[in-house]
Amino acid sequence: MDIDRELREVEKTGAVVLGSNETLKEIKTCRSKLVIITPNCPDSVRRNIVRNAEIKNVPLYFYGGDSEDLGLALGKPFLVSVAAVIDPGKSSILELGEKD
Repeated sequence: MDIDRELREVEKTGAVVLGSNETLKEIKTCRSKLVIITPNCPDSVRRNIVRNAEIKNVPLYFYGGDSEDLGLALGKPFLVSVAAVIDPGKSSILELGEKD
């Protein structure tokens, strides 16, 4: 699966929120279907997101690129460390969170 292509597709046809505060809100309200975290996300933010996602059984995906790469993959001209997929649209992005 081409992750960046799927991210562009979910941005065009689905719904995604960006940033730690918005992502936490979506996790807590059980609207988030997948949380994407970059390796350079601050440790305190990462721990908080992961803990809340585990409590609410929201799948996590640890993106391979940094915040700049994730922002660009989502078509944004700014850094994105954390994003939550609310609606996958026509993408198959939710396959990233499937557990074996």
